[in-house]
Amino acid sequence: MLTSSRQPFSASSQLSVLGQYWLMPDTSSDAYRLGAALAQATGLPAPTAAILAARGYSEGAAATAFLSPNLKTLPDPATLKSMPQAVERLIAAIRNKEIIAIFGDYDVDGTCATAILTRYLRQLGVQPLLYIPDRLTEGYGPTPGAMDKLKQMGTQLLVTVDTGTTAHAALNRAAELGLDVIVTDHHQPDGSLPPAIAILNPHRYDDTSELQGLCGSGIAFYLLMALNRHLRENGFFASTREPNLIHLLDLVALATVADVMQLTGTNRVLVAKGLQQLATWQHRGLAALASVAGVKDDISATSLGFSLAPRLNAAGRIDSAQAALNLLLAEDDGTAYPFAETLNTLNQQRQTMEKTILAQARQQAEDAFTEDTLALVLHHNDWHPGIVGIVAARVKEQFNRPTFVLGTDSNGHLKGSGRSIHGLNLGAAVHAAADTLLSGGGHAMAAGVTLEAQNLAAFRLKLNEALHQQLAARTEDAHLPLSHRLAPRLKVDATTNPAGLTQPLCQAMQQLAPFGPGNPEPVLALQGARITFAKTVGATQEHLKLRLSDATGQTNLDAVCFGAMNSPLGPLLANSNGRALTLAITAKPRTFNGKALMDIHVKDAHEGY
Repeated sequence: MLTSSRQPFSASSQLSVLGQYWLMPDTSSDAYRLGAALAQATGLPAPTAAILAARGYSEGAAATAFLSPNLKTLPDPATLKSMPQAVERLIAAIRNKEIIAIFGDYDVDGTCATAILTRYLRQLGVQPLLYIPDRLTEGYGPTPGAMDKLKQMGTQLLVTVDTGTTAHAALNRAAELGLDVIVTDHHQPDGSLPPAIAILNPHRYDDTSELQGLCGSGIAFYLLMALNRHLRENGFFASTREPNLIHLLDLVALATVADVMQLTGTNRVLVAKGLQQLATWQHRGLAALASVAGVKDDISATSLGFSLAPRLNAAGRIDSAQAALNLLLAEDDGTAYPFAETLNTLNQQRQTMEKTILAQARQQAEDAFTEDTLALVLHHNDWHPGIVGIVAARVKEQFNRPTFVLGTDSNGHLKGSGRSIHGLNLGAAVHAAADTLLSGGGHAMAAGVTLEAQNLAAFRLKLNEALHQQLAARTEDAHLPLSHRLAPRLKVDATTNPAGLTQPLCQAMQQLAPFGPGNPEPVLALQGARITFAKTVGATQEHLKLRLSDATGQTNLDAVCFGAMNSPLGPLLANSNGRALTLAITAKPRTFNGKALMDIHVKDAHEGY
């Protein structure tokens, strides 16, 4: 029998093989009862209903809406503050054939948002100027110099995407030059807003919409929703073919996943419908990129996040984002494939650079690490500023400590990114260390800083002090050693046994996709599992292919544990000698040669439960 529940979950005092606390479902909770009632009322499979209830969808209507995302449920774009002004100014520019420029960021969200507006405007006969800054020479966001260049190019209306809310100096310069500006962005304001015709940002203090979860591409798409509706209502399409906004949703989905946005509410609808649009492969650039990445048959949020997004990001990280933008604007295979190959090559270069930097960063971390270390701050002059964020995430995962990885920029300043762990607010710690920085900021789980080289030791000290103060304020686990207090949490959605892990169960859980932040892929605790076969596989023999059974020996399940031999998990699984274990797994259905199969991935193991 499969069980699931909503909070509270119970955590064992014993750590798993990978040093995690498992948060187990509580079958005595209200959520378990509501899940059973939901299954009875709707006819949903009991496991699906239980997990839905655990995630807050215990009412029949809410569950149905969650399982069947519908564009008709999207909030009205008019709810965004200053949308009427943005639409009015854009329509005037279109009718008067003014020169419109689009200023985007160099990451996936920025390039996708740029492509979304460009593709739409081109269908109206407008050829906008496109400007994406260089990460290394220009840095993030609009600058006064960029405004000068755009003015010299004849720009009359500038639309920023995924940036602009805090660009006071640049937008003041734009005002001096007589440039009208519309800002579309999703980043937090830093106080007063810069001068602009309109600032579409659900995080501005006077915005009352419910669109705070959108990424930059989502905001750009919402602008087009409002613009398109206004043009239609005013007869613009009587002599011009109306663009189909649904054709842009694949780009919205890609950007939303790449920017690690919550896949709930509006984003869930946009990504679900965007994946459906992607599956048509009408976007020849994305089709070419999927082809070179080898993921054309895997249309999921996971494939977007792990295969397509890194290749697009590689351009802006180590070269220029222009190749990524060119791919996203490509209209045919002959144009698209060369750019896809370029991005694939850049990604391979990025991977090589990342591997080198990661090895050096890990060695630094090992040399500096003690059981009392709370934060790692690592630096090397040769580390590429476009790679350090990825490396920080990898080191954080290995050492389970907040980690900053810093390179040196063209001005001789140390510049880098940090990633945090459960229970420690890195953005707040950076704020507490602000007197050691030239600039810095972030949120609980990620942050960025720039500082003078001579302040590195002071920053490291202040950062650790701030994090220790956060930890000192937590009294409920003060009696535990630091390694236990910082142990990551693994939320288990349900429990079952090998005999209960069936194809119908996998299909039922797959109805909850697309998976991502806010709606993670369900994790099952597979109790009483015995490993009857284990073999290392892969080019480096780091993965384990497994066969699982139960005490009766009647059930046989094939599974895999990726990277097992790089952790304590591999040796334990390979040498379990048939004893019963509880395995943390994910499982999804697949079909091979017409045969229904399951992809079972082992994530962790526990001697208890």
